[in-house]
Amino acid sequence: MSDRGHAGYRMALLTAASLLGLVLALGVTPAVIVAGASRTVTIQSFAFSPLTITVGDTVTWQNRDDTTHTATSDASAFDTGQLAPGASSRAIPFSIAGTFAYHCSIHPTMHGSIIVQAATAAPTPTPPPTAPPSTPRPTPTPPPTEPPTVPPTASRTPSPVVASASPPSQTPSASPAPLATTAAISAAPTSLAVASPIGDATLGSGPGPLVAAVGAVIALSLAGLAVALYRRR
Repeated sequence: MSDRGHAGYRMALLTAASLLGLVLALGVTPAVIVAGASRTVTIQSFAFSPLTITVGDTVTWQNRDDTTHTATSDASAFDTGQLAPGASSRAIPFSIAGTFAYHCSIHPTMHGSIIVQAATAAPTPTPPPTAPPSTPRPTPTPPPTEPPTVPPTASRTPSPVVASASPPSQTPSASPAPLATTAAISAAPTSLAVASPIGDATLGSGPGPLVAAVGAVIALSLAGLAVALYRRR
């Protein structure tokens, strides 16, 4: 590389270093320097129009008076130089936020200020609202069905069991055999008593027949009493 090339390279480096030193001196990092809009301040009737800008914007002063004016920073941050009637200044960038007061060096009673606001991030687009989930309609609950009322059934009262009036059957026993014997015995004197007076014609009318009749009656009575006592057993 020739000496001329080295000189150009060194010049480029010095220029870059100078710009970086200027940026750091202003307290602005390179990331803050952004391209902004171009704004204009009008000088008319010995007054500066107010102006509010955003960090990164540039400002140009335009003189509409019939006399020369300047826009000189109170803190020596910028100076437009003398502006003839109808002339405009160069664009001066404002890279940091704050209020920058200035005046006209030719007319000290003229004062103005530039208000620089911090750049705001682009608003994030708001997503459209999400429709709420549809709530299913509740299924109507059918009214409870009342069970049919069953009429009470009259309980049938059992008929009282009437004891049979028929006498209990008695099992015949072989005991009545003596009754036949007794009857036979009792019948014998009767026939005897009846037959005695009639068959025996020789007895006559003495006490014999009367005694025999009384005996027969007594025998019949005893026989009847015996039968009655037997039946009560």
